Amino acid sequence: MLEYLYLACLLCLTVSVPILIRGCFNIHKELPNQGGDISTRIDKVASLLDEMADTLVDAVRFTEDNLPSTQTAQHPLVNLLASFMSTTPSPQKHGNKTQQEEWEIHPPNDTQTTQTETIIDEYSAINPSG
Repeated sequence: MLEYLYLACLLCLTVSVPILIRGCFNIHKELPNQGGDISTRIDKVASLLDEMADTLVDAVRFTEDNLPSTQTAQHPLVNLLASFMSTTPSPQKHGNKTQQEEWEIHPPNDTQTTQTETIIDEYSAINPSG
């Protein structure tokens, strides 16, 4: 089934590559005509983006004018950082323990042994018969 998928993909590539090459030979005829059209479309999009930016700036100014101005306007990142920072400093000592606990140091435990298990079957390289 996978071979049929490979065959279909190869057939599509075989058909599409000559069509692409033929289109590339004709691109120098179409490019001057399409180039002027593309530049007018880009100019239209740029003018629409300028209008949207002006509308957003007007909306921001309108909201700033309607808000009571108790403070001077700050950068939004400064306001965000100020909301995360606490006004009171953190205390020097954390927790309620004033004494340090002494811990007992145990000697190393060398009584543990490591064991390995050898699996022998018909595929292993070890010959069980000797």
